[in-house]
Amino acid sequence: MKQRNVVRTIYLYLVTVVGIVMALTGLIGAITSVLNMYVFRLITSDSMQNELSTLLEFASAVAVGVPVWLYHWNIIQETRHLAPALATAGTQVTSETPAAAPTPQPEGRRDLIRRLYIYLLSAIGLFIVMFNLINVVPGIYRAFFMSPDPMMLPVKPDTTGLVSPANTYAIQSLIRNIVAVLVGTPVWLYHWHLGQREHRDLSGE
Repeated sequence: MKQRNVVRTIYLYLVTVVGIVMALTGLIGAITSVLNMYVFRLITSDSMQNELSTLLEFASAVAVGVPVWLYHWNIIQETRHLAPALATAGTQVTSETPAAAPTPQPEGRRDLIRRLYIYLLSAIGLFIVMFNLINVVPGIYRAFFMSPDPMMLPVKPDTTGLVSPANTYAIQSLIRNIVAVLVGTPVWLYHWHLGQREHRDLSGE
């Protein structure tokens, strides 16, 4: 029975991690696509359909990942809240039969899996921030200060100046990097502070 509980706990946390990663990936991509298409208008009319298809894919990832994460996380929270009551009931039963041999409790394993989950998500959030933050300054340089490519797009009648495909791509990459930093930072900080709080609680015991 205890082995089944441990396997179930591993399953719940593993699926929760997968759901969060899927939701974060879709959220970063969806926000980036919306900014590129409707805010900064970096997508040409010829590429609008492909970009819209990409936006729908990212939105679908969010629509699937968030419910999967919330559903399994609620089960984890309910199980965690019920664990003290079950442990108290088990203690009352064993106190009536002093001859029974003590059996190892699975709470320690569940707490270990929970701590691994918290620090794993904290690391995922930190990696998202790190790997995108190091590209922000180079992206600003490529987007706004690098000399434009000699190959220019034809100028539309209602526009002035030349449009560089390289600069447009650099701006899109910069926007994605900034969005990823803004999304990854709360994930990292929340789970890091949660892990630190539980670490202090364990140290206090």
